[in-house]
Amino acid sequence: MRFGVLGPLRVVDGAGVSWSVPAAKQRILLAALLLARGSTVSSASLTEALWDEYPPPNAPAVIRTYVMRLRRALGPAGARVIGRSPAWAVELHGAEELDVTEVDELWRAARAAGEAGDFRRASSLLARALGLWRGEPLADVPSDALTRREAGKLAELRLQLTEARIDADLRLGLHGERVGELRQLVAEHPLREHFRAQLMLACYACGQQGAALEVYRDAHAILTEELGVEPGRELQELHHRILTADPDLTSAAAVSSPPQEPAEGRVAAGAMQVAADHVLPRQLPAAPAGFAGRQPELRSLTACLDAGAGGGPVIVTISGTPGVGKTALALHWAHEVAQRFPDGQLYVNLRGFDASLAPVTPDEAIAGFVESLGVAVSQVPAQLDTSAALYRSLLAGKRILVILDNARDEAQVRPLLPGSPTCVVLVTSRRELTGLVASEGARPLVLEILTAPEARQLLAGRLGAARVAAEAAEASELISLCAYLPLALAIAAARAATRQPLSLTSLVGELRDIGHRLDGLEAGDEATNIKAVFSWSYRLLAEPAARMFRLLGAHPGPDISADAAASLAAVRAVAARSALAELVRAGLVHEPVPGRFTVHDLLRAYADELASQAERHAGLQRVLDYYLHTAYAAIGIGYPAARLITIAGPGTGPARLPGPDQALAWLQEEHEVLLAAIAAAARAGFDTHAWQLSAVLREYFARRGHYRDWAQSQQEALPAAVRLGDDAPRAFAHWSLGDALIRLGSWLDARRHLQLALTLYRNLGDHVGQADCHCGMSRLSEAQGDHAAALVHARRALRMYRVAGDQTGEAAALNGIGWHHLLLGNRQQALSYCTRALSLNRAIGNRFGEAATLDSLGYSHHQAGRHSQAAAFYTEALCAYADAGDRYNRAQTLIRLGNTHRAAGDPRAARDVWQQAAEILDDLHHPDARSARARLEESAGSPA
Repeated sequence: MRFGVLGPLRVVDGAGVSWSVPAAKQRILLAALLLARGSTVSSASLTEALWDEYPPPNAPAVIRTYVMRLRRALGPAGARVIGRSPAWAVELHGAEELDVTEVDELWRAARAAGEAGDFRRASSLLARALGLWRGEPLADVPSDALTRREAGKLAELRLQLTEARIDADLRLGLHGERVGELRQLVAEHPLREHFRAQLMLACYACGQQGAALEVYRDAHAILTEELGVEPGRELQELHHRILTADPDLTSAAAVSSPPQEPAEGRVAAGAMQVAADHVLPRQLPAAPAGFAGRQPELRSLTACLDAGAGGGPVIVTISGTPGVGKTALALHWAHEVAQRFPDGQLYVNLRGFDASLAPVTPDEAIAGFVESLGVAVSQVPAQLDTSAALYRSLLAGKRILVILDNARDEAQVRPLLPGSPTCVVLVTSRRELTGLVASEGARPLVLEILTAPEARQLLAGRLGAARVAAEAAEASELISLCAYLPLALAIAAARAATRQPLSLTSLVGELRDIGHRLDGLEAGDEATNIKAVFSWSYRLLAEPAARMFRLLGAHPGPDISADAAASLAAVRAVAARSALAELVRAGLVHEPVPGRFTVHDLLRAYADELASQAERHAGLQRVLDYYLHTAYAAIGIGYPAARLITIAGPGTGPARLPGPDQALAWLQEEHEVLLAAIAAAARAGFDTHAWQLSAVLREYFARRGHYRDWAQSQQEALPAAVRLGDDAPRAFAHWSLGDALIRLGSWLDARRHLQLALTLYRNLGDHVGQADCHCGMSRLSEAQGDHAAALVHARRALRMYRVAGDQTGEAAALNGIGWHHLLLGNRQQALSYCTRALSLNRAIGNRFGEAATLDSLGYSHHQAGRHSQAAAFYTEALCAYADAGDRYNRAQTLIRLGNTHRAAGDPRAARDVWQQAAEILDDLHHPDARSARARLEESAGSPA
């Protein structure tokens, strides 16, 4: 597999087949994921890339849809798009699979070759790296946010590679060969001084001293006139060496690197004079074994270090859920950069969440620090303010790294902060320590769970790459069962390594039962017992937050809103938000986007263990009530013509939905949660909730084209309806499932379910139900090409709707009869029925029925050769379908409108609307997309 962003977006599979991503939003999504180089990208970052400053209110739900569509568009490569809301990644199996990571590897190898004096290899590697550019990066990715954030970086990277490659060539004596290229680069980048220095050296080495000096004069004129500054030190020194005919310029064929800035001066110890021996503290614990991944986080930490702090020390807080690897990240990075702190490194475990020992007080921590700096304990003042002043004085002007591990809160940390800008402080905590961010200017880094490649790397580091590769499927499942949590994976790996010959298959088998999974993640030591680690955070919670955490174990997931949490806990919304905020600060709950909260699987299992059975049962019932009644309200508001079942009065109040836009946005936002709620209700014995929630959502799934979700929900609901022993729910579930299966092309199963539903409705004497089944049979017959049978079923449906007095159904049946007459060639009868249907739909205000009828009339006029009238009806139908939120039928109307444009001699207009239809059907993953694409391909050679 090969991905590319250094030019137009590229995806090539192992067989050399290129996969296109036609939809613009999907290209933006893929580019944003690829630019993360295998690391996860949060929903917030994707929202910015996709919509810049104007995201839709339901952005996370839309992103989930885009991810699904992208996977489909990429074919086999779609499996590489991994993760789930709120973070996703593209899984890479080596640097060579992505052009930018290959560039990184080539540059790293080139630097190593240069340091070893092998400039020929360095030049070759850099030339290969530059050859990976295929044009302007992200050329076909229409995202202002990505362009602002990444295009400049990639352009700078290309220039740096070019400079490095030319440096290597000059070391090889290729001066004359590079003069022309350098003149062009200087013309394109007149303010880039290193290109000018390289050109000066190349000219001078070729015996063109005057030309070299002219390059400098030109640089001086441009810099002073445009920027008001003198040339930099590199150009000035090279100019001087040329003027003095420095012999080393021709013998050392390379531009010298700019000199380093002078070392920072030492600041006096301060007003407090304390005798201290010259001691270099080296307090870092050993680097963590088996550290894996976290490259973006490591780069972020180093970027903070390089950015400086201005008037005070650089302070970085690393927060995250228990077991996510905060300390491991801090120590790994600290060892990587230790040489940048020549005056030492200080470390203290503040034991903010220790189960058995009291937290370290600021006095105790300072006493330990100043002693390690050479001050006798007897000289440390007793008062905290005075000892903190001494501590700051000892660190003043020194380049020292201070790691404050496992902090409980801001009050524990503040006295331990140095005052000198030469120091860097790294604080780890399960809490986010927003007070330090607000008042001390700390830079927050919230650590997420591992990506799939990082988790696999961790396992390979502990168990061996060969073993993980040999049990690849089991390793993937183990990673999922451990919720991508480093501590859980480390414990699981330890069990597999120490209990030979325990295979990963056996270990996975032990961990599959969520009820006993936490017991399987014990390593015989409290510090590495997953439940114990979680408990250290849980026991510090106030009771309202503790109760909310316990109840979250009963929620079906994958995330929850504050309103739903209020219903889950039977508290007011303000109390729910307060409890959730405390859980976020404690690292037990994550808030990936404002107002949506997630709990990873292991914490969910721990929460479920803490709750009593009665507590879980009551909480689940309340939140199912909330989802059922809010979905009922949303469907009624968003789709006014929808036929809704009768449900009992709300046990828990529904969310407030002021209008159709808010109602439809709520349904999109809660889409995955509602599917999970139906499954959870069926598992837990809430059969009424299971069938009613799926029945209520039928209209939403049908109008939005979520046919697989529609079928899945009814397959969950049908056994629940059967268990209730009531034929009405059972009939509805059979009918709705059959209707969904028609859309999915499962015609035999669809017919079986529709016939079962029809029999049940006959026994119940339900005329509307029977009519609905005949409408389904009519659709099925049409799908199978039997238009005469479809007409028979449509007529039967009309009779039943009229007996029941159902005008919405009557209008639909009238239009159905007219449509099937059209397909059979009976144009006059078709016009008669469709005109009656249109009048009735408009009289009752049924926008969806109006759209369907307008489409039928458009088709009728098209068949008669009246193309302008047909186009007018189709255009009206498109507006009505948009108002009704029906995507599939809108696509069908677009296809028919395109046929009309083509017949009228306007192939350009036809291609435009066919393209729109194909994009909708691709998004729906509907087989009709093939015929839409075929029309486009067939028309490609037609004159515009």
